[in-house]
Amino acid sequence: MSSDRIALISDIHGNLAGLNAVLRDAQEQCCTRIVCLGDLVEGGEHNEAVVRLIRDRGITCVQGNHDENNALVLADDVTKFLSRLPGSLTEGDVHYTHISPRRRQRKIDSEVEAWNVFDECLHRIIFIGHVHVPLIFGARSSMATSATHHQVESAKPFRLAADDRYVICVGAVGYGRDGIRKPRYGIWDVDAATIEIRAMDAPVLAIG
Repeated sequence: MSSDRIALISDIHGNLAGLNAVLRDAQEQCCTRIVCLGDLVEGGEHNEAVVRLIRDRGITCVQGNHDENNALVLADDVTKFLSRLPGSLTEGDVHYTHISPRRRQRKIDSEVEAWNVFDECLHRIIFIGHVHVPLIFGARSSMATSATHHQVESAKPFRLAADDRYVICVGAVGYGRDGIRKPRYGIWDVDAATIEIRAMDAPVLAIG
């Protein structure tokens, strides 16, 4: 396996059992780093435990909309941690954020909105959460104002072309919005230039 494998998790929403399953699998898959794309809280019963696990494991994390604004009463240390999370993180030509890197935040769930992102932003790879469905959009397209929507197959690595740009949603640990009742996350193999979406046999939240 590659020596540089990054586990990408998102939209946990208080699902501690799902998060633990994902973290165990990421370790078994020899991931060397974990990045969380936000929305740690609001939905499940274990919001504080989820936040403290992310914090205590030293997992790199950006702030989701539910982390910034929610109706929860949380312990001071948890609230402080969530409030201090950055809205985004850029490492070279890779960008991590929750909703969108655009100045106007819109859900990236269509070829047109993905094209808007490519038109406005220069990052080569953009990892997002928020959608709760695994998605891969490529900038290279036969349509002038539309990105290419690539099919995602669970546990089958998708190769990222060196001459293309991508917006990638890795799915959700908390619950999906496409009828798949399994926590999901992504593994980005940097050296192999692949993204793999993995689904866990573990609990999801009874919402969504």
